[in-house]
Amino acid sequence: MNTLLAEVLDAHGGLARWNALTTVRATIVSGGDMFVIKGMPQDPTPREMTVWLHEQHASVTPFGAPDQKTDFTADRISIEKHDGRVVAERDQPRKSFSGHELDTPWDPLDRAYFNGYALWTYLTTPFLLSMPGFTVTEIEPWREGDERPSSGPGSGDCPHRFGRPGVWWAGGSRLLPRCRRRTVPR
Repeated sequence: MNTLLAEVLDAHGGLARWNALTTVRATIVSGGDMFVIKGMPQDPTPREMTVWLHEQHASVTPFGAPDQKTDFTADRISIEKHDGRVVAERDQPRKSFSGHELDTPWDPLDRAYFNGYALWTYLTTPFLLSMPGFTVTEIEPWREGDERPSSGPGSGDCPHRFGRPGVWWAGGSRLLPRCRRRTVPR
């Protein structure tokens, strides 16, 4: 682990504390123009997002109906009844985005997959960068205020649709000041 990542993880509570936890739950309200463009507008109903911290696994409930939830892993997305019956599923869901443009409509499984990978990433950053298969390197220095950019993941199978994300850490504190990413060319 490089020095920058070690400093960032320490600033966020430390790897030992993180490793003692297994899941995180958050109440979310999502929406925005992108979902409208994709034909999947979101109502303002609060939802519960559960994220497993040490594997790419997430679930949101309710999804599509009050008695339904999603089940996201890196290689499968499903919409399920709370009793476990599968309503719809897709293996290798990332492949279904091949050729998509901004205005390509989504189906409910596309939306569920996006929710899963995006929110898993948001809720596990920066600790996901310490998982096997990730490479973090500090890129050429430039400053935006007191922020220091790094790039990651350089490898691994974490689903990202737009290249390697750049992640910015606040200078002295090493905290993630906001969840903002800039695509770094591969």
